[in-house]
This record gives sequence, structure tokens and C-alpha cells, in this order.
Amino acid sequence: RPMLAVKLVPTLLVASSALQLSGHGVHRTITTRRNEPSLMASADLTDGAITLAPYFKLKDAEAFKQIWKADYAAFKNKDDCVHYAFCFTDDNTRAHCREAYTDAKAVLQHLANADEPLKSVLNPEVAELERLEVHGPKAEIDKLIEPLTPLGCVFYTAEWGFRTSHPAMGQDSVCHVYPYFSLKDEEAFKKMWKDAYPATVAAAAEEKSHQYAFSFSGNTASCRESYADADGFLKHLENVDAILKAVLDGPAELLRLEIHAPPSEVEKLKPVLAPLGGEFFNVEWGFRNAAP
Repeated sequence: RPMLAVKLVPTLLVASSALQLSGHGVHRTITTRRNEPSLMASADLTDGAITLAPYFKLKDAEAFKQIWKADYAAFKNKDDCVHYAFCFTDDNTRAHCREAYTDAKAVLQHLANADEPLKSVLNPEVAELERLEVHGPKAEIDKLIEPLTPLGCVFYTAEWGFRTSHPAMGQDSVCHVYPYFSLKDEEAFKKMWKDAYPATVAAAAEEKSHQYAFSFSGNTASCRESYADADGFLKHLENVDAILKAVLDGPAELLRLEIHAPPSEVEKLKPVLAPLGGEFFNVEWGFRNAAP
């Protein structure tokens, strides 16, 4: 059983799942069990996927990339992966693997699949695990707390959000933007964004949205959002300008802002988001399965 397997392996093996890269081959439609009530925190949460978010500090970027690229074709259980891509800062001192799976079981299976590459990259001369996060519905997050807590994982429970239908991509070119907020008034923060949520759903086509979901951990909130390109995100930013200003003027402050996108799209976003303290990561390789 995947759960049992993860419990029995050493901590290093557990960490390994956070990084395994995808293989080449046929991209098949993934299923995120979006309509199962057991996976939903509320009626507004129609995205049942689990996002696994490992970050690394690199000491030898060339070796780090070589290890993961060599493993790229060996990705197992690919049908259970929603998307998977490696991203790097301009100076190659930090890396992030943006990855999502259909449910907790798929995450645990991935954990069991990916021992050797992570052991190699966590050589002190290559890299270290900077932090690890998981975002998803509470029912699935609860299944990951025991195996991932030893890694210092931070668990974010998704409360509302959606994914849109898109074909598979052999090379992932989607732009991910992750704003994190430090909450001063959680109730007011949630009310303001939930009131704005129907308009965001209605604007999904205009904004070329792939995903939009709010998740929470303690007094921190995260919005996991992604768009076909920089222009799509900029349209979204225009659409939520008033609500964002109101939120930052009262119930919350911007804690961190991350952008993970192809280099050409990163350059388009730097003039707008760099003044906000944006942290930019360039996508180098990865794939997306078809989203129904």
C-alpha cells in the first residue's frame, strides 16, 4: 500500500517524491475527482487536485539539473499527475518543482517512486531542501500530514477554487503566480475574496485561466493561480485591482509573491511585479496532462 510504503521508508525517501520529474510519452487525461463531496471543503471548491511544492537551495545547479533531467524519462504513474515542471531563478541559486496530483494516494505513490534522484540532489555539495508545502482539499491533506510532517511540510487547506479544461502539453508553458498573504482579519479577508470569486470564475476565459484556488495555513493565505500567458495574468490583475487594494489596505498584507513561468513570460511580468518584491522562477522543462 502506498501509505504504508511511505511510513516505512526513511525520511530521505519520503522527501524524494517532491522532486521526481516526468517522463516523455503519451499524455492521458487526468481525473481530479472534482465532484466528490469527500474532497470538497465547500461547494465553491471544484478543484480536487493536490499541489506539492518543494523548494531547493542550489550549490551545484549544473549537477542538480543533470540528475533530474536524466531521471525525466523514468517518471512513473504519469496518469495520476496533473502537471509537473522544474523552475529556476535567474542566478540558478534556487529551484522549485511545481507539481500537482489527482489525490493524496497519487502523492504517496509518487513519494514511493522517487528515492534515488532526491538522494543524489540532496548531497550537501549539490542542494538542500529549502521548504516544502502541500495545498489541497482537507480530506486529502489529512492523509498527508503523518508522512510529510517529518520534513517540516506546511499544509495549506483549499477552501474555494477551480481548474479549467485544457489539452495536454508536452512542454509546460503555463504561467503560475503565487501570492501569499499574512492575515490580520481572516474573516474579512475571506469575505472580500469570496465575494469577488463569482466574477473571477466568469472571467476565466478572458483571463485564460488554468487554475485559481485559495488555501490557508494558520494566519497565512495562498492563492494558487495560473494562466496561459503573462497577458492572461495581467488581465486578471486588472480585474481584481480594486479588491486587491482593499484587502491590502485592511485585513492582510502581502507576505510573498512568486512567479513561475517560461522566461519570455517572466520578462513581461517583471516590470509589474518586481516592485512588489516578486520572486521569479523560469520554467525549464515539464509537462501537463489534459484537464477535463
